Amino acid sequence: MIKEACVETFQDIIHAVNRGANRIELCDNLSVGGTTPSYGMVKLAIEYCHPLNVEVAVMIRPRGGDFTYDLFEKEIMREDIIALSELNVDYFVFGALTRDQSLDQQTMHYLIQQTNIPVVMHMAFDQIPYRSQLKAMDTLIDLGVKRILTHGSHDATTSILDNVTQLARLLRHSKGNIEIMPGGGLNKDNLPELLELIPFKEVHGTKIV
Repeated sequence: MIKEACVETFQDIIHAVNRGANRIELCDNLSVGGTTPSYGMVKLAIEYCHPLNVEVAVMIRPRGGDFTYDLFEKEIMREDIIALSELNVDYFVFGALTRDQSLDQQTMHYLIQQTNIPVVMHMAFDQIPYRSQLKAMDTLIDLGVKRILTHGSHDATTSILDNVTQLARLLRHSKGNIEIMPGGGLNKDNLPELLELIPFKEVHGTKIV
């Protein structure tokens, strides 16, 4: 099982790797849900992690707040993807929604086209209404997205253990065509209970190790 630790500082990276993280998701500004880390931070993280066989996923998000981006924000994301693609990043993590909280297929396609590095849809996915999530998943599969990070609920304050029904629904629908990775309030203490209910192959959290 892959344990992906969400980290913000280099000290966080060292701590997570020493405690057994198989992958890190590198962000800045976790207080607002994470934004794009600096070029230097990504470079040093990869130089530290790759010799230890730890993957590095990098958040691409120009600001906190919602996931509906204007033209300039999309271009910022594009430029960050192009620049960071030079650093042997393992995954990019981003998501874009329309004003009605549907998947912004056009923006996702535009950004995915900028790189050959695998893409992860982050928890913006949880803001898509339940009735539209399976269709959105099908679109992400068509776009070639590698995995979806999800809490199983738009309400991040809920316990992830209360969202098992929705997580299972997403996992069934994926049919192995896209990875479903639970996160959001998941930690080393409640992880065993979740895995007893659903044996996920990948898990995510700031305290997952």
